[in-house]
Amino acid sequence: MEAALPQSEVRRSFALSVFNGALFNFASRLIDPPLVLTWFVSQLTASNLLVGMVTPLGTAAWLLPQVFVSPRIQRMEQKMGSYSIAGVIRVLIWLLLAGMLWFVDAPAVLLTSFFVLYTTAWLVGGMAGLTFFDVVAKTIPATRRGSLFAWRQFIGGLLGLGASWVVNRVLNQPGLLFPRGHAVLFLLYGLTIAPAVGAFAAIHEPAGAPGIEAESLGEQLGRALRVLRRDDVYRRYMAARLALGLAEIALPFYAVYAKRVLGAPDGMVGVYVAARVAAQLLLNLPWGRLSDRRGNQVVMRLMSAGAGLAALVAIGLVMLVNSAHPEGHWLPYLVLPLFLLNGAVLPAKVLSGSNFLLELVPAAERPLYLGLSNTLMGIVVLLSGLGGLVIDLLGFSGLFGIAAGLSIAAYVCASKLPNTREALGKVETA
Repeated sequence: MEAALPQSEVRRSFALSVFNGALFNFASRLIDPPLVLTWFVSQLTASNLLVGMVTPLGTAAWLLPQVFVSPRIQRMEQKMGSYSIAGVIRVLIWLLLAGMLWFVDAPAVLLTSFFVLYTTAWLVGGMAGLTFFDVVAKTIPATRRGSLFAWRQFIGGLLGLGASWVVNRVLNQPGLLFPRGHAVLFLLYGLTIAPAVGAFAAIHEPAGAPGIEAESLGEQLGRALRVLRRDDVYRRYMAARLALGLAEIALPFYAVYAKRVLGAPDGMVGVYVAARVAAQLLLNLPWGRLSDRRGNQVVMRLMSAGAGLAALVAIGLVMLVNSAHPEGHWLPYLVLPLFLLNGAVLPAKVLSGSNFLLELVPAAERPLYLGLSNTLMGIVVLLSGLGGLVIDLLGFSGLFGIAAGLSIAAYVCASKLPNTREALGKVETA
């Protein structure tokens, strides 16, 4: 059990973490992977596979390495130094990528450079992810973490409305022909995350309990396998998370469908980002209160239901367009409900993800559980990038149908989990 920090230190850590999250959320809207980056890649290649890989590749690169670096992180009593180094590298990568987009014209070179640098940036970010959640667990009480992540996303959402305006203005600027508009967005992203990294690095991290020694990667992987065999609750939790991760196979193709089938112009990206951010903004704080008071099992169930509803609405849209063949400049607006629904459930993603585990595992074992969970998620998210192949085989309706089925499966798995808030209460009163 880690010692409780003074309330003044908790408030300071809370404020710095909120500032960090708000800036990262604002920056994320500038390059919004399912929208801005997917749109960017779709103009460099006609390959559905490559277009569909943009979002899952970044997420998988963040998740996959974590179980392999967790032995080193676990042995550290203080871990903030690794976060700071990773943050500096990420900033430099995005500045380099912006420079390449500004000065290089060859589509093949741009496409290759983008995927290499983009993947590297997310790999480095993933190595800092374990440190981030461990520091949060050390400095913020469990009963305030829901509010912490809600405020991070709420303020980030307010800023994100401005980011959607920036995206719209930059991509519609006549003097910034493709890909220079995206170069500007990548530059702004790098400049924005720099102070965000600095803010989190300023948190006073207390020394934690020394981790259980893992002298080799093999030993760490052996302990991870024992966790999977022996922890029934953890297996059910991972089944729900993995189903939700696979359900995101459809997300990048909402914008692609709008562009290729409904004729959405480049400027509509800003409108879609704004709709997504607005819905996220309205529901951030309610999700946080729900997490603090009712627990993350309820959050995960509702998130699964929302993701399933978005996929069903997408199926209905495809059927309508295929049967009625409507025409008009208003057609790109038909996909707005999809981005509104996606934005509405976005705040629940963090709450029902790694935040869920922070309440369930021993402090010394956090890097192992987080690393294992995120590596497994990385494999699944990478598989979700095959959405482009699914479209080639089954069309948009087939892809959206698979996403709906996976969301239903996630809801069923989440319903079998214990209420973590009740479980935490029992531990604290024992």
